[in-house]
Amino acid sequence: MGRSRSRWVATATARSSSRTFRWWTVAPACRPTSSPTPCRRTPCPPAGSRRSPPLSRRNRRCATAADPLRPAALLFDLDGTLADSFAGIRHALNAALRESGLPEFDLAWVRTHVGRGAPALVRDAVGAGAEDALVRAVGGRFGEHYRASYLDLTPALPGAGEVLAYTAARTGGRVAVVSNKYEELSRAWLRHAGLAEHVAVVVGPDTYGVRKPDPGVVLPVLQAFGVRAADALVVGDMDVDVQTARAVGAPMVGVQADPAAARALLAAGANAVVTALGDLPAWLERNGSGWRYHAPTAREDGR
Repeated sequence: MGRSRSRWVATATARSSSRTFRWWTVAPACRPTSSPTPCRRTPCPPAGSRRSPPLSRRNRRCATAADPLRPAALLFDLDGTLADSFAGIRHALNAALRESGLPEFDLAWVRTHVGRGAPALVRDAVGAGAEDALVRAVGGRFGEHYRASYLDLTPALPGAGEVLAYTAARTGGRVAVVSNKYEELSRAWLRHAGLAEHVAVVVGPDTYGVRKPDPGVVLPVLQAFGVRAADALVVGDMDVDVQTARAVGAPMVGVQADPAAARALLAAGANAVVTALGDLPAWLERNGSGWRYHAPTAREDGR
């Protein structure tokens, strides 16, 4: 019997600016259970049964319980991916700038400068030529304003709860939030939003002393999960998330509704882009290995 092998394939779609890829297992087909030489794996379940996994159109060979789940772990960014954070960040930043007599910024500017952490955001806002004392003063006040207001000004993005619950259940809890926001702030927001129970690991720049895209922010998470980088998936909305995934050799899916920003993520190396976080489970079913998704029923989603 030939040895099974796994691969993922990247393909460009003609209908959109996204590039998708698929994990699947290329395995010897199971023989019928009545065969004198039965498959050494678990016999194929009847088609359409509860145990029958979805089969890729490109691969009609039998997938069995022995086939691995890919991705086996998901690492989510926070701001802009799970949380609609930009208005809250702008509120705190402009309050700090205003106190120092500096010009304020609109939401579009904030969206393009968030992602590398608060120090980089404040430095950009104050200006590269500003004295360090001024940068520190504005940064300190920004932190104070943000801590006082961000929970009330940062709603969860649509689909965040469903996606985290689904991926946590399917991966056996191998779900992490990896952000350039301090760990305690991310944890507090997850609790406030009612999402903490679905996230096993929360990482910020203060957790391991490094920020995205440094691989040191992700490698300990993968080690804790017992998952190779190639079998994990990074989900984010910015170039820094693409860089983080590439630094460790992990696939990356972007979440971006803006077509220009989606094309930029693909150009930076994202494997695919979905327009909304709620599209991720169905994307995993189509492109992953061993994933199965169904929309929640009225009883499941609490309505």
